[in-house]
Amino acid sequence: MPFASDSNDKEDAAPPAGSLFGRLRMRHLVAIEILAERKNIRQASQALFLSQPASTKLLQEIESIFEARLFERTAHGIEITPQGEVLLHWARKAMADMDAARAEISALRDGWEGRVRVGVFPVAASMLVPEAVALLSRSRPGIQVELQEGLETTLLPQLEKGRLDCVIGRATHLAGARGLSHETLFEEPTVVVCAVDHPLLESPDWTNADIDRYEWILPARSGQLYALVATGLARRRAAPPRVAVETSSILTLVEILRQSQLLSAIASGVARRFLEIGLLKTLDLPLSASLHPVAIITNHAASMHPATSMFLEAVREVCAKRSAA
Repeated sequence: MPFASDSNDKEDAAPPAGSLFGRLRMRHLVAIEILAERKNIRQASQALFLSQPASTKLLQEIESIFEARLFERTAHGIEITPQGEVLLHWARKAMADMDAARAEISALRDGWEGRVRVGVFPVAASMLVPEAVALLSRSRPGIQVELQEGLETTLLPQLEKGRLDCVIGRATHLAGARGLSHETLFEEPTVVVCAVDHPLLESPDWTNADIDRYEWILPARSGQLYALVATGLARRRAAPPRVAVETSSILTLVEILRQSQLLSAIASGVARRFLEIGLLKTLDLPLSASLHPVAIITNHAASMHPATSMFLEAVREVCAKRSAA
């Protein structure tokens, strides 16, 4: 028997004719992102598998729906307007939310209770996050955890766009600039590390000329850690670090240090683990300051899923136990 409803129910269920929800389609959101990325109608048309007139018409539809000019034509293509930037932000978030919904439904279908997507800075990759994941798996084995390791330049944009649920890492200045919030977990000094048989360890009174002979392995040839090391070297009137290898992977960094005469700098808590098992040694090169504190970084504009809340509780519990110890 067909389901019957009165006219008032129909009016509540269906959006008014000509309204945003009655006219807006997912293809409009996809088009906005591609147009913003390509900055060229012809190239965007190819990516959308549309003719150029069809892409132009699609853009006109979007501008009609939002009653705003979203792109301006220039001699080199198109440039997004401030109104377009606003729509681009929310379009990316909507698409990320739909992708997250698809993945979560898939996880539920496969027997999981929930899913959390975590961005991890190197400072938290070797101890804090693994311990939190292990704790969560014991208390809530039905939660699926997806980890993505990287630096602030890659992870924070993903968090802003809704492609990550949280990030565990340094509370850098970028967090505030991007409309993200952070909860400080702990502060930790940074130490210089090297292989256990590094030549500089043989003499406690090495000179600036001695340290200038060795290259470094760091996450980047610029950035906060590079600046911290450069400042420490400058205090000894040594040359800035020459970065021979760039990596954000702690395990890769440790393995390269073990097999070379490179130097590096990592958080003291992370270094302690490798010192205890005899893989690394610290070099007596005090750095002038600590990096930003380790923190939970979230997007305050996004709602928090229960699975994310439970994972973050596990992170806080691990930090509390480490502080007590």
